[in-house]
Amino acid sequence: SSDYDDDGNYQAQTCVKSGYVTGAFHYVIKVASGGHPFPHNSGLMQLYSQSTGKLETILLDEGILTELRTAAVGALAAQLLAPSVLMAGNNGDARCCVGMLGTGIQARYQLQYLAHVIKCRNVKVWGRTKEHVQQYIKDMTAEGWNVSSVDTPQDLLTSCSLIVTTTSSREPLLKYTAAADNSIKHPLHITCIGSDATGKMELDPKLAATADLLVADCSLQTAERGEFEDALKQQLVELDSVVELGKFIEREELHRKRDGKDDDCRLTIFDSSGVAVQDCVIA
Repeated sequence: SSDYDDDGNYQAQTCVKSGYVTGAFHYVIKVASGGHPFPHNSGLMQLYSQSTGKLETILLDEGILTELRTAAVGALAAQLLAPSVLMAGNNGDARCCVGMLGTGIQARYQLQYLAHVIKCRNVKVWGRTKEHVQQYIKDMTAEGWNVSSVDTPQDLLTSCSLIVTTTSSREPLLKYTAAADNSIKHPLHITCIGSDATGKMELDPKLAATADLLVADCSLQTAERGEFEDALKQQLVELDSVVELGKFIEREELHRKRDGKDDDCRLTIFDSSGVAVQDCVIA
């Protein structure tokens, strides 16, 4: 039974994930619950000895460690791919703006971690619920951000140089049309956080197909879930064109060029569907 009414937007799920790092002391099993209509994310991590298989530690973190490691990888992507206007922090420049798709806890952590890698403090936010948008504006303004709302997700594409998507949507929110192509702000980087399970999507597959660079935390996993899943199934992009995050970090020639001329006008997209090694490291 459930205490919640079915409003047609049921997104709740519980995931069990496991992983290990070769040579480490422990392997990790994580249980994570979240999604509408759950009021909050929840979960725990279990650490087992790699030498004995014995359960040694339970981290009853209520999902906070997952939130932190997810925000950290978003900040890492911005550090390497955000346009230079965001790094300079000229908040009077119209191009100096972060777009946030969603108003939940991860949308908050993403800004908190971005504060360590960019100087821009202008934010435009879109959310489905007016009350949640207003609360988000109030909360993040208190943390030193200049936050305003937009009427549609598409407004973020035309006014922001960095967009972070944090919803559990199962249909494209950021859409692409040939007519809209010229209105998309360049240079532009998009970090996709919300699509962590098969069927979830926040980007139009055609938008991914127009990108100059696609990066994912795991190239094999990106074919099964995440923002590039449908683009790959529709053969709009090839799996070989998606660069795995670890390899991307090593290939400095792929990083955003910031030589003062701002001539790196690429559309870059990073998709994080979450990998177990992140849980192992933070646990």
